Formats: sequence, structure tokens, C-alpha cells
Amino acid sequence: MAIVIVLAFVLVPLVLTAALTPVALALFPRFRSRESKPQTSQVAFATRTSSRLPLVGGPVMALALVIGVTFHPDAPLWPLAAVAGFFAFGFIDDLAKTFRGRGIGEGLYFAVIVLLSLAATALILSRDFHNLDSLTPFALATHLGTDALVPLGAWYFVLILGTALAAGFSDGMDGLTAGASTILMAGLWLAAGPVSGVWAGLTAAGAGGALVWNLPSRWSPSARDRPRRARAYIGDSGALTLGATMAVAAIVAGYDLLWPLIAAPLLLEGFSSLIQVKILIPLIRRLVDPRTQDGAPLPHQCFSLPLLAVPLHYHWELLGINRRTIVFLFWVASLLASAAGVIAVHVAAATVPALILCGAVGLAFWLAAMWLRPAFLQVEDDAVSVMHGRPLQLGPLRLFRHLDTIHDPHLVEVVLSADLAGQPRNAYALSQWIAEVRRP
Repeated sequence: MAIVIVLAFVLVPLVLTAALTPVALALFPRFRSRESKPQTSQVAFATRTSSRLPLVGGPVMALALVIGVTFHPDAPLWPLAAVAGFFAFGFIDDLAKTFRGRGIGEGLYFAVIVLLSLAATALILSRDFHNLDSLTPFALATHLGTDALVPLGAWYFVLILGTALAAGFSDGMDGLTAGASTILMAGLWLAAGPVSGVWAGLTAAGAGGALVWNLPSRWSPSARDRPRRARAYIGDSGALTLGATMAVAAIVAGYDLLWPLIAAPLLLEGFSSLIQVKILIPLIRRLVDPRTQDGAPLPHQCFSLPLLAVPLHYHWELLGINRRTIVFLFWVASLLASAAGVIAVHVAAATVPALILCGAVGLAFWLAAMWLRPAFLQVEDDAVSVMHGRPLQLGPLRLFRHLDTIHDPHLVEVVLSADLAGQPRNAYALSQWIAEVRRP
């Protein structure tokens, strides 16, 4: 009977979010993003417009979570304070997009998320939440002791910061954040149980309610020339709330060591941007200072970087993969990792293989993206095909992806004379070279 009661209360955010979103769309028709932002992290500079995206999904989901937690018999209320700042900051950013046409700058955005993550970590450490339920073998506090505040604080901070950034960045594609969050939190709830994992269950329900309206009405094959089709968006208010809540839910349930493994595909969204934009590019510019022949700073797209663009879903998109496939890739990877995590928790004999599978899913996701970073050319009759990856093949499996075919006899002649066919090169430099050769 207790499980039935818990399940009923967990379903409250799902029903409320799904039911109140169309009401909010009718009541607040002007709460829509009108942001246009240059994608300077991509191979080719471009401007994406947000097509007047309705942003009511985030506030509605947050309200539903508050109501669900308030009336839940077993849910602690203090995690609400840990994630409230993320919602407030995201809501301010959404308002800026609505009234100014641009959100908060990247530098300030990152700095505020860091401060909010520190505040949430301090609040967690101030609570005496480590009990028999949360001290599982998958909790760092179990192995270090609950008094090891410095390493615990550093670990919790990284989890909250990374997950919040990942959720915030992944909101760039319809259904990606809400869908992956629903899958991951449902998996964590199954792993932790209905009581100790109650926050995971509530978060899964809220994300699922938002997903109902965040699914595109028609899957767009190209983000560059087709509008986004979802009815409502969670915006930064919803994405940052989901990210912080997921990390806090994993910590409260005592599965913080398991969280990076099951959430690796989603976490790579945030850490790919952090590693590439905040660490690698500034480091290369400071230590190497690469420049063109005329002395101008070399475009960072020419650097030896892991990805074509960040966050990770932009990289997949530039490889010519349509949005539906990219979203499904994240969903399937999250489902596989979550299922392996549940098995690791509940099947003692399979714990080690399941954990290895968890890690393998995230590692394969990252290595596949890195493998497809370079580009090479193939000549076929009077056309040149642009491929991403390396010109290798394992039986019927091609370890490269076709991006484009250019019908240009002159380009074919130049490629053959320069012996460039089948030679992996920097994708941006190769695209610039092709444009130069084809220039009248």
C-alpha cells in the first residue's frame, strides 16, 4: 500500500505539467524567446533564430514539482532550496530572451552556475541526510565517511555543475533534455527504490509531463532550414532546474558514484563545452598562439579539437545527422546506461559487468564523436564526396559518414593531381580549401 501511495504522489508532477502547459500557453502568449545568436563554436559561423519559442514549459514544470514535493509523504523539502536558485536564474535568462532578444552572456552565465552549484553543495553538506538509505555502496560518503567534507563537497559540486550545464546546453533540440531526463530519473528511481529515490521519481514525472509538449509535431530533418516544431519549451528555467534536481536526486538517494556512469551521454553535453571552449581553446591560444600567414589569429576551428562544435549535439548535427536521429541517439544511449545501472544495483552477480557496460556506453558515445571529427575526400567519376571519419571499413561496417557530394570536374582534377583523396584532414580547413578551389 505504501508503494501505491508513493507512486500516486510521484505521478502528480506528470499530470500537472502535462495539464497546465496548454493553459499557460493561452495565458502567457508573449512569454516567447526571440533570441538570435551566432554559433561561433561551430565549424561555419551561422545565426540561429529561436523562432519565437514559447518558454512556459519550465515554470509549469517547476510549479508541478513544488506541488508534488510539498504533498509527498516521504520527500524531503530542503532540496527545493538547493535548486531554487537555478530556476530563478534560468527564469531571468528566459525573460531577457523575451524582452531583449538575447540571453545572459556566456561568461556571466557560467560564473553564476558555478556560484549556484557551490551554494547547493554547501546546503547539501549542512544537512544530516546521510542515513542508512543514502549510505549505499554507490555513495562516496560510504567509502570516505560522512565527515570527509572537502572531498565530498568537491564531488557534489562537480556533479551539480556538470549536470546543470549539460541540461542547459542540451535544450537546443526538441525533446532531448526532457526525454533524456525522464529516462535517467526513471532509471535512478528504479535503482534507488520508491522511498529513497522519491526525488528521482518526482523529477522523472515532471520531465515526462514537459516532454508531452516538447515533442516536435513534425520531426525536422535539418535545424538550419526548418523551424522547430514543439508546442512548448522548458527554456533555461526548466533545463537548469532539471539538471540541478537530477544531480541532487542522485546525491540524496546515495547513488552519486553511479550517476556519472548512467548519465554519461547527457553529461557529455556540458563537459564537451567546458573542455573544448573553456579549457582547450584558451590553452592553445595562450601556449601556441597559432596564426595565419598574414599574422592574424588562426580560427579556432582549425585547432586539433575533439569535436566539430559544442555542445555535443551540434557536432552530430554538423555531420549531417537529422534532429530526430540525434535525439533518439541520446535517448537510446541514456536508456542503455540506465538499464545497466539498475541491473548493477539489483543483481549482485552482474554488478561489475553492468557497471562496465554503463561506462562503455558513455565512452563509445564520446569516441564515436571524436572519430568522425576529421574529413576526407573520395572521388567518384565526375564528383567529389566529402566524408567524415577515416577511410576504414570493417566488413560491411563503414567507419566514416557521407556528408556531401560535389559535382565539379575541376575539383575532381585538383583533388587527383594533389593526391588528396582518402587523406583525413581538419574539416574546417578542408571546407575552406574546397571553397577556394571552386571560387570563380
